[in-house]
Amino acid sequence: MTTANYDAMSLDELRQYVLAHREDIIAFQAYVDRSKAAGRMISIDLNDNNWEETLTEQIRQSTSVESESE
Repeated sequence: MTTANYDAMSLDELRQYVLAHREDIIAFQAYVDRSKAAGRMISIDLNDNNWEETLTEQIRQSTSVESESE
């Protein structure tokens, strides 16, 4: 069995790999960890009464950061 080198992949390449190899749990965890570190993961607190506004703001910030990096 061939082992993929997740560290050598860009985050987008790793995402594509995970989508093509959904059974590879280690790759998925690597993707989640790197996405969090890159600030790509968005989370919400359902106990926050303003969670919808917070989520909208996080999405806006995320998309502006991604467009700046292109």
